[in-house]
Amino acid sequence: MISAPALFPVASAPRALRGPAPLQASLPPLPEPRMAGMRYQSPLRYPGAKSGLTPVIARLVEANVTTLGRPELFVEPFAGGASTSLRLVGNGTVRRALISDADPLVARFWQVAAADTDWLVDRMWDEPVTLERWDYWRTYQPSGCDDREAAVKCLFLNRTTFSGILHGRAGPIGGRAQRSEHKIGCRFTKQSIERRLRYAGDLYRTGRLVDVWCKDWSATIADIAELYPPIPRDHVLVYLDPPYLDKSTRLYLRSFAPSSVPDGWRDGHEHYRLAGYLRTQMAYRWVLSYDHHPLLTDDARLYAHGRMTPNHESKTLLGVREWRLSKRLVHLRYSASSGPGRGDRTELLVTTLPPNRVPTDETLQPLKPPTAREPVPARAHAEPETLRCPRMEHP
Repeated sequence: MISAPALFPVASAPRALRGPAPLQASLPPLPEPRMAGMRYQSPLRYPGAKSGLTPVIARLVEANVTTLGRPELFVEPFAGGASTSLRLVGNGTVRRALISDADPLVARFWQVAAADTDWLVDRMWDEPVTLERWDYWRTYQPSGCDDREAAVKCLFLNRTTFSGILHGRAGPIGGRAQRSEHKIGCRFTKQSIERRLRYAGDLYRTGRLVDVWCKDWSATIADIAELYPPIPRDHVLVYLDPPYLDKSTRLYLRSFAPSSVPDGWRDGHEHYRLAGYLRTQMAYRWVLSYDHHPLLTDDARLYAHGRMTPNHESKTLLGVREWRLSKRLVHLRYSASSGPGRGDRTELLVTTLPPNRVPTDETLQPLKPPTAREPVPARAHAEPETLRCPRMEHP
């Protein structure tokens, strides 16, 4: 039996596929437009995948089209399974999408899926789905940043490992003995995966998916202005879906940094750094989704504030505005829950889209008025729950 290390190294993916490129004035039709309506569009299963949020994000975008215009560029810095970007750019809710992920394995998968689709499809069909191959891919080390086999490793482990977890100690579906009703290949449905891979390739070739970056969230946001300066700021929308506040280190070992768990992640530093940037330095409109945790809206270093508070330098030199923060709760049924009521979770949405254009209804519920109490002390997060590997919400 192979015992996978808690964190195994991978070669870096190329930082980008093609770098700066002129954006097409008009977008050609998709070769298979019906694929934009598929129920599931991502080839990857992802821990905590929240595709139920996608129509909610779409509603927010559509509610603001008359005032801000349709987003020219939708940026997803914590791409993961990229289900939101794939759907919104495919159905025309946004014109173009840019996805980025700090995990080199995930980023390399999307780069190959987008730009070398035929090769990856053929390679997938040739790959036997066996326990022996799972052991092989678990220990495989890419030869360099351009190694296409890294994409195969990502896809194979994602579709055959318990809950799709790429890093850590999760084992193969069905266990080493394969005595479970669900065997190692039960999620490796090659025909369905091929359709989703070809959809990603179509989005890239038609200019809807403009690029795939291997960068952390801060580098991604910083490079938007440098590489896509013609796009007005109000026509860029950044959607951030960072790791769970409680389960970050167990499910997403490389979401905040390409090589390892950064110093301070375990005490919540990276969550605070992200919040500080969004509240004081973010020049683009943004939507943030988190698993709802009281600390998020109680702690002044996270999202307790009612508006962005940039300093004088940020306002004068960077043009950062003092946008109000709208907060809504969305009740979903998705994968990364355990115990009674498994799958029923509440998501927190925070956005700088104009408050009068952020709906309040049964789907987007306002937060309850805060009770009169002292602010929560500066504590990173609650102790992580014992991890029971989450079910995945789609095959």
